[in-house]
Amino acid sequence: MDRNTKRHLKDIDKHVPYDEMKVRKQAGKIRRAMRKGKGEVPRDNRVTEDNWETLLDLHGQTPKRASIADIAASLQPDTADVQVSDADYATAPIVISVGSGRCRVFDATDDGGVERDVVVPQEIAVRQKSALAVGDRVRIEEESGIWRLREILPRHTVLARPDPFHAHLQRLIAANVDVVIHVVSVKAPPLRPRLIDRFLIAIQRGGAQPVICVNKVDLIDDEELLGMELERLDVYRKLGVPVIACSTKTREGLDELRAQVQGKMSALVGHSGVGKSSILNALNESLQLATNTVHRKRSTGRHTTTASTLYDFGDGTYLIDTPGIREFGLWDLDRESLRDYFPEFAEPSELCRFTNCTHVHEPDCEVKDRVEAEELDDGRYETYVRLWEDLAS
Repeated sequence: MDRNTKRHLKDIDKHVPYDEMKVRKQAGKIRRAMRKGKGEVPRDNRVTEDNWETLLDLHGQTPKRASIADIAASLQPDTADVQVSDADYATAPIVISVGSGRCRVFDATDDGGVERDVVVPQEIAVRQKSALAVGDRVRIEEESGIWRLREILPRHTVLARPDPFHAHLQRLIAANVDVVIHVVSVKAPPLRPRLIDRFLIAIQRGGAQPVICVNKVDLIDDEELLGMELERLDVYRKLGVPVIACSTKTREGLDELRAQVQGKMSALVGHSGVGKSSILNALNESLQLATNTVHRKRSTGRHTTTASTLYDFGDGTYLIDTPGIREFGLWDLDRESLRDYFPEFAEPSELCRFTNCTHVHEPDCEVKDRVEAEELDDGRYETYVRLWEDLAS
């Protein structure tokens, strides 16, 4: 094994928690697999807890050669060919929380349903945050009084982002969600439309329907000022994305939000401190989830929710509370597919001089002309250009 390969393995030992990955056992398997391969393992940009936000625009691009991640991924059971009837899928146990080497599931097959503590097998636990998510439907079996996870059923949607420690890996946030509610606030923390753009791309790539919930509208007393803030989101309304103004104190918008999630599996995502847990408490007062305040000096949220958790609201309604994310990278995105997530560019692009116009540097670009004429939102276009420039061609 060459020096670069050894250093790559040491990076994994250093940055991946032992209790989650059981690295020392797995490293032996990886080393043996690497000896059988040829060539050198590519060394990715060094990602740490402190600098991962600045490297988000790598977007989890997959290395050209086989990597440690590829080897570890081969250990996960392949569920692509699993055939499951609608009835079996609907009654299969659902993951409500994920811990280290274990998960909590709700098993509706028992009378009235019951929560079970389930042991996760090593081949899944070795890359648990990339292999198992809250919302997954699973099969479990009991052996000598211990419940064990046997199979993860195919997902119909997924919400994921690049792993903050290893940008070439995806980290699952939630699975099988019908609706993803991106919670933002007009104040404390301030509204950030460019972060909304990133979330919308991730939600649509995963297959769920997006909803924007603008929380804490009670913090702006001036109706005219509040109206101006909400007008910044008109561009998303024009794209068909529901925008709900909400306040957990005045209860404004809660009925409209409840209607969006009724009978569905939904996840609340967003910046730290926007009030996701507070919204869940307002929708179901019996939850009494812990909440926190925004940092005074930085106007950034404080992490209260540390792991995704699913809550049953009855009548087939499930809501997933997720940890706050200050920045949001995009997983495995390329320049060609990027345009699909800016549908407002589709019609004007037909009038561009070049049929394969990227809308960035070509002359006679109708998209750029309409942005300059203020017929297209310049903020959305700015997001598009930044993502396009950061993505590899």
